[in-house]
Amino acid sequence: MPQRNYLPGHKIKLIHSGNEYFDDLITLIESARNILHLQVYIFDDDATGKQIVSSLIEATQRGVKVYLMVDGFGSHSLKHDFQEMLKSANIFFRFFSPLPFPGITQAARRLHQKVCVADGKRAIVGGINIADKYHGDAQHLPWLDYALYVEGEVCEQLNSFCNKVWERKFTASKNNLHKHKMASEPVLVRMSQNDWIRGKNEISAGYKYMLSNAKKEIIIVASYFIPTQRLLKILTYAARQGRIIHIVLAQNSDVPFIKSAITYLYDLLLRNKIRIYEYNDAVLHAKVCVIDNSWVSIGSHNLNHLSEFMSVEMNLDVLDENFAHSFADELKTLIRDHCTEINIVEHKNSKSVFKQVFNWASYRFISFTQRILYMLNRREGKAINKSKKKIYPSS
Repeated sequence: MPQRNYLPGHKIKLIHSGNEYFDDLITLIESARNILHLQVYIFDDDATGKQIVSSLIEATQRGVKVYLMVDGFGSHSLKHDFQEMLKSANIFFRFFSPLPFPGITQAARRLHQKVCVADGKRAIVGGINIADKYHGDAQHLPWLDYALYVEGEVCEQLNSFCNKVWERKFTASKNNLHKHKMASEPVLVRMSQNDWIRGKNEISAGYKYMLSNAKKEIIIVASYFIPTQRLLKILTYAARQGRIIHIVLAQNSDVPFIKSAITYLYDLLLRNKIRIYEYNDAVLHAKVCVIDNSWVSIGSHNLNHLSEFMSVEMNLDVLDENFAHSFADELKTLIRDHCTEINIVEHKNSKSVFKQVFNWASYRFISFTQRILYMLNRREGKAINKSKKKIYPSS
């Protein structure tokens, strides 16, 4: 597999949602000595949110400059008093594209990445938001999701990127990853971004390239799986070429119509011998991929139009056989012990005419909505590129 843009010599660790993630996040915050960036889509003012805020305040008391940015839509429930409390504690706080939106084209462009960087040396990147549902408790399992802890040179790039988001200094130019030579030392890690309006489509391009060039096996865990037609063609072609493809999806979704829309795709996937599994234990929120026990991508990027063409997304891609093999084995255990495989015969027999129509209508509705938002976002992107202004949504 090509190693372009990967940086060598990293220390990494897979992190699971629940206590493990939030314990590691607090440890990361506690390790900061100079500067800490935390950028997340959802930050709730609940028990989990208060726990993280407490750690952030302790960091400021040590003299750390703490920058917290949350999405204006995902975290719209945060009250004014909460925001003032953060600022009074010397936490630099800002909404990305706050409500009300500066314009309708801003409504779809969300800060969807989940990243925390300490001193440009250590970081956590994943798909996990700051809220009780990702933490779980004695009665409820946490939503299933993953993140990656990393130490190494890529953390400097993560810190630089977070600073650009904070300072609203975005351009459509290529990032400096392309200046690095081919790397050959383990563990190889690269930062991948999606922000289509700013000329970044690295995560989507990486997915398409790696899926197209898979040799043996593909494992995908996807929470909101409404892929573009091109990505569907890549997957079905890979299956027809004899690649073994496992896709883990949600049995229940937190978003209306998403489950029905995804189910509409089952016929196409199953006809092409793509194996589908539904996670049973809790809400599935993960967005990860393992290919050929060699390549892993973990982060915030969903396989749908919103992530590909509208939201600001962050993934870490890893080229390391030991890590990829271990993660693939873990996902296969998850499939075996906590998922139900969808059988093509049972699936066909379970469908009523009403259910088929409802699934089709849900898929068309969501696809149409995403395309409308994409067209609005595209118009905004063309306007920005034409004017060549280095602007960012006001906050």
